[in-house]
Amino acid sequence: MTTERSVSIPRSYYRDQEVLERELATIYGENWIFIGHESEVPAPGDYVTRSMGANPVIMSRTEGGDIHVMLNSCTHRGTEVCKLAYGNTTTFRCGYHGWVFGGDGDLKGVPGRRSLYGPDFDPSRLGLRKARVEICCGLVFATWSPDGPGLQESLGDMLWYLQGFFELFPGGLEVHGGAHTVDVRGNWKIHVENFAGDGYHLKTAHKTMFDLGVMGTQAGAVEGFVVNDPHGHSLRAQYLVDEGVPGVVLGYEDDLLATIDADEQHRRFRERTTVIHGMVYPNLLFITTAPLYFGTDADGAVAFTQLRQITPLDPHRHRVTYWTLVPKDASADWKRRSYLYSTRQHGAASFFEADDLENFRRIDAGLGDSVAGVVPFNYELGVDVGERATPPWTGPGRIVRQDLTEANQRNLVRRYLEQMEARR
Repeated sequence: MTTERSVSIPRSYYRDQEVLERELATIYGENWIFIGHESEVPAPGDYVTRSMGANPVIMSRTEGGDIHVMLNSCTHRGTEVCKLAYGNTTTFRCGYHGWVFGGDGDLKGVPGRRSLYGPDFDPSRLGLRKARVEICCGLVFATWSPDGPGLQESLGDMLWYLQGFFELFPGGLEVHGGAHTVDVRGNWKIHVENFAGDGYHLKTAHKTMFDLGVMGTQAGAVEGFVVNDPHGHSLRAQYLVDEGVPGVVLGYEDDLLATIDADEQHRRFRERTTVIHGMVYPNLLFITTAPLYFGTDADGAVAFTQLRQITPLDPHRHRVTYWTLVPKDASADWKRRSYLYSTRQHGAASFFEADDLENFRRIDAGLGDSVAGVVPFNYELGVDVGERATPPWTGPGRIVRQDLTEANQRNLVRRYLEQMEARR
């Protein structure tokens, strides 16, 4: 039985500018922030532009093969030195005064360096500000904290699950179809909390999807579990209980399944799953599932894997960047269908996303002022309720044997408040 205490968070944390400023300094300024996938910059000179909270950044691959993340702001007057979403270049040239920076952020050229600047002018101290970068399972993370814990330490028990999620196929995963970015209404934490482990909203918010018959195995007899880690990370995994269904990872080609060389427990974590969705605190969301039908050009049970990066814009809006990941060794047709399923079920203009984004907007509209603000959000789902089935896998983390519970949301709120209150 889950007997943990519940949590409470003031509604002001979802609407106040002062709270957002503390979040940007603390949550986005001190943690490891998800930037993108290494397959987005496969060749030397490749780059993409993203954000770390309020700070625009460039993620680039240098000639030596290293990936760098640096502030997209000239050290002379602060102008963005890269205006494009992606591309390939050996240098970034500021369009204001012409300062030139290398792919690693170092200052390479200054107009009038010898004639206009004195002998003590030192370009080596004027490179673009660089973030610490670490890569896990193809995922690129960066932090502005120079002395904080490393990525693996910060991931804690979630590392094991990321390995099962992203490293199942030995050939690895790659981005297919590029990145899609939209700005949406609602505080950023609402979106993160949804992916942390909210299965409770499905039959209400997404009823149409079940009625249309596109939910695949999620519409059958299932049992689910949630997992969380004290660092704030969490996931929810749901499994078929029909013994007639083979013990395989659903939605993949047989030739691809034959290449899996994961250990037994990672295989058991992935086999017979109807959906796995989760969150790496504070801004990476991920999901995999295998719908049945999304048009005559996309039918049959085909799995998709999607990533999302969440960035706050102001207390009432956030930016979402979506990626579809596919196994590198999958067939071209399978990749095509997987991408269509991802964009049509969970893309920015999809059925699912329309439901969720409308609810996020309504939450924002209902926050009100000091009158509504005295009514806290409720996180009691699953407290003092018996736990049921046994997970099919053995793994780390706190595993709660409930499918519909707010254990992960409580874990997220505790971690968030712990960091926020430390900043007061």
